[in-house]
Amino acid sequence: MRILLIHSDEFSYRVTQKTPIAEKLEDESIKQGSSKECLVVFSAVEKGDEINKTYVIDQTASEIKKVTDQVGAKNIVVYPYAHLSPNLSDPKTAVEILKGVAEKLKEECSVMRAPFGFYKAFKLSCKGHPMSELSREIRPVEKEVKEEVAKEVPKKIAKRFLVLTKEGEEFGAEEYVKNCEDDEFKILVEREALGRESPGSGEEPEFISVVKRYNINWESFSDRGHMKYGPEGNLLFELIAEYAERIIRGLGIPVYSVRGTNMFDLDMKPVREHAELYGDRLYQLDVENKKFVMRYAACHQQFAMIKDWTISYRNLPFGAFEVADSYRLEQSGELLLCFRTRKMHMPDFHVICRDEKESLEWFYKIHEKIYEALDELGRNYELLINLTSEDFYNRNKDFLLKLAKTRKKNLLICFYPPGINYYWSINNEYHIADDLNRPREIGTVQIDFGNSKRFGIKYTDADGNEKFPFILHSAVIGTIERYLFTLFDTAVKMKKEGKPPMLPVWVSPTQLRIIPVAERHLKFAEELAEKIKGVRVDIDDRSETVARRIKQAEEEWIPYIIVVGDKEVEGEKLKVRVRETREETEMTLKELEKEIHKKIGDKPFKQLTLPIHISKRPIFNV
Repeated sequence: MRILLIHSDEFSYRVTQKTPIAEKLEDESIKQGSSKECLVVFSAVEKGDEINKTYVIDQTASEIKKVTDQVGAKNIVVYPYAHLSPNLSDPKTAVEILKGVAEKLKEECSVMRAPFGFYKAFKLSCKGHPMSELSREIRPVEKEVKEEVAKEVPKKIAKRFLVLTKEGEEFGAEEYVKNCEDDEFKILVEREALGRESPGSGEEPEFISVVKRYNINWESFSDRGHMKYGPEGNLLFELIAEYAERIIRGLGIPVYSVRGTNMFDLDMKPVREHAELYGDRLYQLDVENKKFVMRYAACHQQFAMIKDWTISYRNLPFGAFEVADSYRLEQSGELLLCFRTRKMHMPDFHVICRDEKESLEWFYKIHEKIYEALDELGRNYELLINLTSEDFYNRNKDFLLKLAKTRKKNLLICFYPPGINYYWSINNEYHIADDLNRPREIGTVQIDFGNSKRFGIKYTDADGNEKFPFILHSAVIGTIERYLFTLFDTAVKMKKEGKPPMLPVWVSPTQLRIIPVAERHLKFAEELAEKIKGVRVDIDDRSETVARRIKQAEEEWIPYIIVVGDKEVEGEKLKVRVRETREETEMTLKELEKEIHKKIGDKPFKQLTLPIHISKRPIFNV
């Protein structure tokens, strides 16, 4: 919303011609008007204002009232003036907001509103004092959005924090920080509760240069914040997506995989209401005079489907799952490869539960899965628990202590302010401390009691009554991009601890590299590659020295390297360089195959899609 405010001795207007977008007039008398000693507010409603119309109306009226009091104007004229902006909203929104501003001002002031969508002649006499010509821009408020799950609180509203220890003691954030030892939980408390940035916050993290070696980078032909994946990067992506689904299917309930569109009509009430929680983080499209929003999670699609299902209490609980391409208009200065992107891929999981009791039971099971997934990487999560009421805390303190005691964790509790119509009760954020000691949110789980009613999702209970279920939202491993971030950040930490940096074997694009000493050993190398099963293997057949090829394999973090020469051709044993231990050990091919399969475990496996001979591959520049 843009406004130009003119303090005027006298202002008058009259309608001269109607346009195709003219509002329907309930009162013909407003086709002309005049006012003296007035503040004339030339107004342009812009695209994006429809996302939070209430806020735009309230803030615009507040700014106008403030200027009215400052200049001592007796009257106000709200006058539509499209020329203030090249980015105008649709006529319906414009009329609704302009009417809303006028009605809001009428509570305290004398107000005249000129009609929208008409050509008008006007006369204006400006007073000419220093404050007689002012302009203002009102943007829709950016709601507080915590990465994976929206939480509807304007930034200006204060939250309250406390630390709940695993022993059940409560401390204020400042008190806790003064008396605790330095650790990753302290870093979380300082950042989230006290607003203190870590010393390394302005530095570029080391993992970025590593990620690019795997053909993962920003796409320069797109909008900022959109990533591209070359052959190796795409392999990592597909493996992680399958891994996320396996975790979810291991929970022991039916999980229905769905797929749908990534854009939704803002004229649909549930879509519009849900979208309003995200403020100006939304990607929007104008298509054939209609407004659409690009989804920021799989919620819209899954809820739009489930509302049409006939569900009995006997069917509950069940899950819905999709790796959803999701879009959030993050600020360009905050973008970080793999971590903060404008397009992301969320393994989005919802569990439909009968009531709060059942939702808490499954909340805990998902909580454990989130920790188990990170345990496999040898990393640590610290927990921020967001709550929307003191009542929930008091009723469920034993449940929260169970979360703390099971993992021997202190908890940072954030209470959102009362008096807001929340649709959720608890949202857990799982943070790692990255290489630069910054808290980074990865996994999430949330209990939602409001969206089933918003979207019309119902189930029939044992007595035949229709009820609205509770819904769990979860991104168990975070987005695909954030799990990649975690993998590479873990590797950088390994390096700083004096360990060889590497990815887990199951996700390493090449798990075994065979290096023939000379051309006469190439056939034997090919035979080995053919015999070993369930392993991604390639052959470095280039005419480089053996030392150079070994060095490059190590730079690529290949978990297992074999050099084959005359001795290997003639014998049964192979000398294997094992990256994890920095050891060279002798194994038969079968022993090596068994060793690699043990490292892969129950994780997904996909064949390498690149040519097995490195000499036949193009060079993938980043």
